[in-house]
Formats: sequence, C-alpha cells, structure tokens
Amino acid sequence: MTGGIVTLLALLGFLAVVVYVFIIKRREDFDEQARQPLEDSNEQLNHSEDHRNGGSSEDGEKQS
Repeated sequence: MTGGIVTLLALLGFLAVVVYVFIIKRREDFDEQARQPLEDSNEQLNHSEDHRNGGSSEDGEKQS
C-alpha cells in the first residue's frame, strides 16, 4: 500500500514540474535563452572585426 502512495506522490511531483516548465514558464523566456548563444557569438565576431580595422570608434579614439 505504501509503495502505491509513494508512486502516486512521485507521479504528482513529476507532473507539477512538467506543468511549471511547459505551461507556467513563458515561451518567450525559452526563445530568448535559445537565441543567447547566437547573440554572444555575433558580439565576439564584431569585436574581432573591430580589432582588425584598427579599433572601435565607440572607444572615443580617432581611427587613422
């Protein structure tokens, strides 16, 4: 009898996690987190291009 109760509690806990992750948590959060690695790599790419071009004009320095 106690094995059935433990199984039921485990199932309810699992379902609670599934509901939280897939229903309560907004989809926009997942989409934003999914795009984050791509945005980070774009920033690194832009930063390396700035170094090849003699620096960034955002630094307040003149480019020659």
